[in-house]
Amino acid sequence: MRQALLAGLLVAVMILSACGNNSAEPASPEEVQETVQNFYNEMSKFDEMGKSSLENFNTTLTSYSTGQATDKEFEKAVDSFQDTASQLADHVNDIKIAGGLPDTIEKLLRDSVIAFQSAYQIKEKASKGAVSPDVTAEEFNTMNEQADIAMLYGISKLNEAREAAGLIEPEQAVPGTVSDAGTDAKQEPGAGSAGTSSVK
Repeated sequence: MRQALLAGLLVAVMILSACGNNSAEPASPEEVQETVQNFYNEMSKFDEMGKSSLENFNTTLTSYSTGQATDKEFEKAVDSFQDTASQLADHVNDIKIAGGLPDTIEKLLRDSVIAFQSAYQIKEKASKGAVSPDVTAEEFNTMNEQADIAMLYGISKLNEAREAAGLIEPEQAVPGTVSDAGTDAKQEPGAGSAGTSSVK
């Protein structure tokens, strides 16, 4: 299942990446590093924006599943998470990748944007499914797994771009949250921690 989901994401990334072009004057190595670092900072900011809403959603979901949270509390957490996921997807979509970057780095950043946007869109869909009688627990968890895969793919491409720009060493490019990328992170991406919860 994970391989099939990743294959689908890869196809989408390849198609959308082909739409990009690099017609600007070549950037200097310093400009390339600055561009990649700024992109990383933006992704880190979005990651932090989503953490509190996600944590509240997960906590309320667990409490609701055990009868410790009311319908109203659960609906409020779902609405907040939906709004945050939608805003983050829009923010990522609005990011412009500067021209003049080396083709390899430009493609890595573009692939990363597509993956992050996909992850947030899937999380928004999953949060809506949490209150839908037409969505089973298995379907809910599958959507969260898809978001996990998209987020991991985006992080891997972001790390590859940072490595190619000379911002980090190869051994630093490990999976983790966006804000932990390039450090000794051992946790899964923030957007995926709701994946094992059951709402039905």
